[in-house]
Amino acid sequence: MSTTTTPPSDTDLDEAPEFELDCLYDDPENPSELTIFPSDLQQSVTEWVTADRSATVSLDELR
Repeated sequence: MSTTTTPPSDTDLDEAPEFELDCLYDDPENPSELTIFPSDLQQSVTEWVTADRSATVSLDELR
């Protein structure tokens, strides 16, 4: 048994994956939560992520 998994040879690890996502705020005037879900409406019923504003970091801070 191996402790590592080798990706298939046709996988380009230099390219970032692309996702088609949409988002909604709980309150457009004063948002405290953001929900991200797939653009494909067939999946949005069961696949989403909600983040509380107090637990997030701005993209500028990450760079």
